[in-house]
Amino acid sequence: MKTLLSQFCDEFGEVVGPLLDPLRSLSQTLGSASEQGVLGGTPGAAGPGFVAGFQDLRHRLERLAEKVAEQQAYVLIFGPLKSGKSTLMNSISAAYVSEVTALPAYPCMVFVNHGEDREFVVTRYNGTTQTFGAPASMRMQVNRDHAELADRIRAEERAGRDFDPALHFPEAIRRIDVKVKAEELAHSGAVLVDTPGLYSRMKFGYDRMTREFRNAAACAIFVVKTDNLFLEQVFEEFNDLLELFSRVFLVVNLDSTKMDLRPDGTLTPSLEREDPVRIVQAFETLSMSSPIKEAVEQGRLRLYPVDLQRAASKRLQETAQAAAGQQGETTEESTDFGSFLGDLTEYLNSTDYLLAFLGDSLKQADLLIKESHDLCATSSVRALVRRSDELATERTAEQQRLATHERLDKVDWAPSFESLERGLAEAVTQRANQLEQKTLQRIDESVAAWFETDEGLRGLIDEGLMPALVSYQTEVANDLENALRERSQTGSAGALVADGLARDLEFLRVRLGDFASEGQIGVLPRACVQQTKVPIDLSEMPIRKSLMDWLLLRTQNKLRRKFVGDGSGEGVIQRLPRTVKIKRFGEVGRAHLCDQIHAALGGWFGQTRRRIAGKECEDYRMGVVTALGSRLATLRATTENRLGEIEGELLVLRRISGNLESLETALERAKGDVADLTGRYAETDPQELIRELVPAKPLEPTFELHPTEELELEDEEPRTPPEPAESSDSSPLATPPAPDGGPL
Repeated sequence: MKTLLSQFCDEFGEVVGPLLDPLRSLSQTLGSASEQGVLGGTPGAAGPGFVAGFQDLRHRLERLAEKVAEQQAYVLIFGPLKSGKSTLMNSISAAYVSEVTALPAYPCMVFVNHGEDREFVVTRYNGTTQTFGAPASMRMQVNRDHAELADRIRAEERAGRDFDPALHFPEAIRRIDVKVKAEELAHSGAVLVDTPGLYSRMKFGYDRMTREFRNAAACAIFVVKTDNLFLEQVFEEFNDLLELFSRVFLVVNLDSTKMDLRPDGTLTPSLEREDPVRIVQAFETLSMSSPIKEAVEQGRLRLYPVDLQRAASKRLQETAQAAAGQQGETTEESTDFGSFLGDLTEYLNSTDYLLAFLGDSLKQADLLIKESHDLCATSSVRALVRRSDELATERTAEQQRLATHERLDKVDWAPSFESLERGLAEAVTQRANQLEQKTLQRIDESVAAWFETDEGLRGLIDEGLMPALVSYQTEVANDLENALRERSQTGSAGALVADGLARDLEFLRVRLGDFASEGQIGVLPRACVQQTKVPIDLSEMPIRKSLMDWLLLRTQNKLRRKFVGDGSGEGVIQRLPRTVKIKRFGEVGRAHLCDQIHAALGGWFGQTRRRIAGKECEDYRMGVVTALGSRLATLRATTENRLGEIEGELLVLRRISGNLESLETALERAKGDVADLTGRYAETDPQELIRELVPAKPLEPTFELHPTEELELEDEEPRTPPEPAESSDSSPLATPPAPDGGPL
């Protein structure tokens, strides 16, 4: 049956529904970004509170949409620990549901409604859910979470902070949805909401826990035992309930089995059993505060003395007998539970509740839209936008750095050091010329000394020529090293860098001069010294002939081969007595030998100087370039890592920005739609809400009549919609029909 109320629920869903997807996407993206630490780089913005705010709005909006779509009547049950809340739930539902509501003082709400199959869904503050098929497994999870929650609370207390689960433990359980087979709840459409007992050490504050029910819950029931009825602290937070809910039922849980002791030692039934009304009257006279009295006078608060244990027992027995097809015995109620249940049912079936349901849903939607608007306009969101712009600028700079690295990786640095090599060779020219003359003089002295020995030509080479040439190379290498040190003490490490390269290095904040020391470490003068083979040509060396030589016709060549060989092999190492050297070669031979050595070394000195300069420059350049490459590789890796971080963070921030834009667009549209719904339904007559809607009559087809034809038309009497049939449902919580023919 389609009613105006069901039509409103459909339209309300069309208004609120489009908000859910962008809000879910936004809260999920924010939650994921927060877990990854992406939002940590946004100063003053997206901290845990920012994320928790959107997750809280998402949760409340989903619950509101669910409540209106299913036309659920939330009945919240409050009271101190062990006051009888669970027993009351068994009594109302006429089913045993306390096994799932008796949690170990865990500060979360438990929603109980009818379901053919038992199911337990745990929802956490971060929006994640977990489903269980049996209460035992659900309890095990709650117990584990209970222990961790206690540790988190103590940690925040030691730090001097007020514990907020959304900020300090988002994995904490926020609510548990329970489906059990409870036909009374199925008939009524009511959802019983069990709250943790008052004064639990883990209570976060009822205002926070019932925030989603502000202007949304049907009514509240406060359960208190007679033993605690006159304790002032029991009602410390009761005034909050009066402000939150338009109707509150105060159930005084009696113990009708209680006995009092007489002076003679015998027992007599207590006042709770004989006259429970007097207990309520005493409370009203002696202990009731002004706000409570005012609520009673306004009809917003009613008191009921009830033996909940007996009421629950009777209701469960009746359910069991009905399930077995048995006719239960009619027993007179000894408590006022029937009166309480009747008043509760009457209120849930009343037009007052229907108007409250409609008006409160609109007010709650308007409130959530406003809170969402406010949260989207906070400094946190503006900080995210600024952060996104900053990251885009930083990404451009990092991309430029990466492009610079790619250019530098392709650079051949050898040409930049060519001028250094030429300059070094020129810088030591004068000194090298002096060393050359010194070396030649030393060689001449070695030849003269050799003539005074009996050694062969090998001795002259090994002990005269080679040491002189090694000494020359060593001194030149040392001089070049010193010159290199002087010339490398510049910002460019002595290199001549092109303007483009210089700009790239400067952009990366890299100075070649910083790597000069690494280059100098690689320069080893001794590594530049080489063993030199001096080609000595003795084929023209003059030799004196003796008388016998003349008589025997010995030629100069034959005599040279005899004494010095051919300048290699055995002739080099063969012994040559001093007397032979003086007699056969004399001063002329010595001078000729010196000239031959000088001629052989004519181009060697210049080549050696250039070779050493080239090697030292090459070693230096390799050291500098290697150190530079290592630094650039490190900087490039840092740039690539940072660019990856920026890209990842930008992707998340832009996804968040897109979600925010979608949400703000949906909020603007929903704001106007809620205002339109409010304008159309705010002044609705309560009786009209449950009247069946008659579908609009389709337009009659129009015919073009032929002048010769006649058509007789009969006027139809207007049809009035039928009155809604009275419900035959005898359920104590029966409510007006819902859109699909089911209960409200």
